[in-house]
Amino acid sequence: MDSVAGRAQGAMLADLPALALTAAEFLALADALGERPPAPVLAELADLTRRQRQEALDEAVRSLLARKVLIAGDPIRIALAAARLVQITCRPALRTEVRWGAPGVPEQVVRIASVTDASVAAVSQDGMVRYLPFATEQLLGFLDEVLDVAVGGDGCWGLVSAVYRDGVGRRSGGEVAWIGAEGALFQVSPAHVPPSPDRASAAEETSAAAEAPGAAEGDGVAERSAAADAASDGQGPREPTTRAQLIAAVAELLPGTASDRAVAGDGYAVANV
Repeated sequence: MDSVAGRAQGAMLADLPALALTAAEFLALADALGERPPAPVLAELADLTRRQRQEALDEAVRSLLARKVLIAGDPIRIALAAARLVQITCRPALRTEVRWGAPGVPEQVVRIASVTDASVAAVSQDGMVRYLPFATEQLLGFLDEVLDVAVGGDGCWGLVSAVYRDGVGRRSGGEVAWIGAEGALFQVSPAHVPPSPDRASAAEETSAAAEAPGAAEGDGVAERSAAADAASDGQGPREPTTRAQLIAAVAELLPGTASDRAVAGDGYAVANV
């Protein structure tokens, strides 16, 4: 199965400008901007001692200065494009996550943070994360390219989750899951795919599913589809699906609008490093 980060196909994935950051580099930028990093970034540094964490942050600042993501001065400044990328990732109106795997293939994850006009996808590669910005209006097209990589043969599985706050502040969203079996693709209940190894991410997804309209009471997952019910009865899914149908199901999860938080400035944002 292809890796999203390493795949050359797909004009959108291949051509987007990306900022590659280690977890420590992202944390250094987030700290400088007064932002709280998302749980997956914090999790990567959770096992470090206080001294190791500080050493990692010091090295991250030196690397960012050398790459001109940070600009030396008093105060130190952050390139505006990098500042906006970090702020969107830390404070999205909509979070979308795609997880998938297959027998003998490590699980892969792409996380997307979105505001009204811009989105940022986080794609892991070679010990770093590539943060790829794109217009939010292209979100479904981006997800279609990810699913083109994720949807494989028999034994493959995947899940797209979306979490956002509605107009009255309630958390909403849902999940779309699939499996590959007998040479076909089937949409199933999220309960039929492996749970996320990222406990923080899994807790957020479960909470969103529990609060989403139509969620089953008590179990924290959306009501099972007819195909999933058939599978649980040992009869197997009844009707195959397609990638296009999965994308259409994902589109039904997404909000019509999202709240944007603008980043003002003259090309750089002031930082305290």
